[in-house]
Amino acid sequence: MRILLVTLSGTHGTGKSTNAGKCYYLLNKQGLRFSYLRHQDLLDPLGFVLRRAARVFGFKDTADFEKIEPVRTVSSLYYLFVYLPLLAGGIRARRLLGYNTVADRYLYDLIAGSWDNGMRLPLENLLSRLVPRPDISFVFDASEKRILANRPEHTLEYIMNEKQQYNKLVRVFGLTRVSTDNPPEVVWNYILHEIETAFSRQNQGRSGPGAQL
Repeated sequence: MRILLVTLSGTHGTGKSTNAGKCYYLLNKQGLRFSYLRHQDLLDPLGFVLRRAARVFGFKDTADFEKIEPVRTVSSLYYLFVYLPLLAGGIRARRLLGYNTVADRYLYDLIAGSWDNGMRLPLENLLSRLVPRPDISFVFDASEKRILANRPEHTLEYIMNEKQQYNKLVRVFGLTRVSTDNPPEVVWNYILHEIETAFSRQNQGRSGPGAQL
């Protein structure tokens, strides 16, 4: 049975972390040996440094600070020499131990965040080719009303713009959209069904004509 990498992305307020944790629990309950990867943990050190530096240099908005060329160079170095090795190495280690991985957020969310700020992620094309390619990638979506209820600190304009970036992600990378407006059981059952189908496809591919042993 092939080891799978499953990623869960989406706008703020659509229930990524809640559903990621629940799916991780349900998959392991079925004996599928899944580990949990919180993608944001790999980015928090850089984000902390950038937020502090932005304050020191008098920037009210960290996004404006991140657009400066020297800052983008520092970010590029972090993504290439810290983020990428930790992400790829962590997933590879899990695979060697026989664990599948559910990732709460992924590179796709990082890309969407950059698009939302009106710029491209530093080394975007290179990172897209080098990060481990997910076997299944879900993008959570929800109505603006539901997102506003979950994240009242955001404006409708902010939410609409963020949703636009994730719609673009779905088109560019061919991701699978899931509406969390549906009852939680419907969302979980759909995700579990898609994962089980992926396992079945992998098993059939290995046993079919021309399969390599």
